[in-house]
Amino acid sequence: MLFTIDTNCIIDLERDTEFAPPLRQLIAAHALGDAEVAIPAVAASEVQQDRQYLQHFSQFERRLAGAGLEGLPLIHPIAYWGISFYGLGYLADDAMVELERKIHTILHPSVPFQYVGRTNPATAQEEPDPKWRNAKCDAQALWSHVYHKREVFVTRDRNFLKTSKLPGLVALGAGQILLPKDAAILLRPAA
Repeated sequence: MLFTIDTNCIIDLERDTEFAPPLRQLIAAHALGDAEVAIPAVAASEVQQDRQYLQHFSQFERRLAGAGLEGLPLIHPIAYWGISFYGLGYLADDAMVELERKIHTILHPSVPFQYVGRTNPATAQEEPDPKWRNAKCDAQALWSHVYHKREVFVTRDRNFLKTSKLPGLVALGAGQILLPKDAAILLRPAA
């Protein structure tokens, strides 16, 4: 079974939250070859716990290693200037962008799909608006999952699990979207 874990799962493993034990079950199944667990590369582009963004992908790789996720496969998103890391995203065709637009519209209908920037008060530089960037990263995480034809998207982000959104995401090819505890149940053989 092909699982995709999102940024919240990485945080849960780092903080050893109540969601960490079933995530460790998924990772153990991956190590045994009983499942495949992948991480969307766009997770490196999300705001970090210190409210900053990573400057180098190697920082994200160290973070993954610290969370016990070293060596898991990365699935690539669409490459976006100012968000993606070099070599970790696709140049998109119209069909790829249309799928992303549909996912974005379901997840974040009040956030514009097209770029929204702002001037960073600390640096006076133009950068993506944080709310827009968060929506872009959410959409790209699920886009990566759908594009790579994976089966189970694992998250504790309730926005993905809302009854008003879940059917539309599944219709776009998301397969199952589950909390970690529900995803881990899939590892057990049927009685």
